[in-house]
Amino acid sequence: MPLEDVLKNPLLRKALEAGEEQVGKVVGKLLASDGVASGVQSLLTGAAHARGTIEKGVSQALHAVNLPSKDDVAGLRKKLEELEAMIDGLAERIDREHGGPDDSGE
Repeated sequence: MPLEDVLKNPLLRKALEAGEEQVGKVVGKLLASDGVASGVQSLLTGAAHARGTIEKGVSQALHAVNLPSKDDVAGLRKKLEELEAMIDGLAERIDREHGGPDDSGE
């Protein structure tokens, strides 16, 4: 039976709403529990630590085969942006000092 049909039936809809309410209460109690909260916090801390360990391992593996890491590429991108800004600044300065580009077509 599709969900749309279930929701059309008032008795089934009320039963579903009552079930949702009960599940909501149970989840609320679980989340209010210090044990569950500390368990979830420990899980998240462990996941963050594991991610850091994996990223470090991937970076070391990439360096071992002489490939750039995500941080290497980000650093190069930043330096390239700085160089582009410097070149743009120099071009503007040259244009100001020499009266702009030559528009005569020669």
